[in-house]
Amino acid sequence: MRNHNLLTILLLSSLLLGQSYDPLTGEQQNDPCIQAAIDAQNDVNGTLWYGAGCLFGIIGIGASYVIEPNPNAFKLAGKTSDYASVYTGCYRLEAKKVQQQKARNGCLTYAAVYLLLLTMASGA
Repeated sequence: MRNHNLLTILLLSSLLLGQSYDPLTGEQQNDPCIQAAIDAQNDVNGTLWYGAGCLFGIIGIGASYVIEPNPNAFKLAGKTSDYASVYTGCYRLEAKKVQQQKARNGCLTYAAVYLLLLTMASGA
């Protein structure tokens, strides 16, 4: 649901700002930052980061802040160095946000289950 909302906002903003969007490829033609955000949302393994937060707690969350994600080099083939620089910076920011959110959610899920089990055990 969140991805659909983000995509809708990005599409509307691109229309308002005169950006050209190619619906066949799903690529934003003029703004590397918007395309990087879309790609980062699609590329980050949310299940991995959720599991890291759930299994390793604060260490998993810490890893999500430290590990620097890199975009697929094939996405930058044939692009100018300015485009690649902006795209890479935006990709890393968005991918780290996704990593951190998923790891936090995993850690919170673990904490909630732990507290529930603890409450159930003490009530028995």
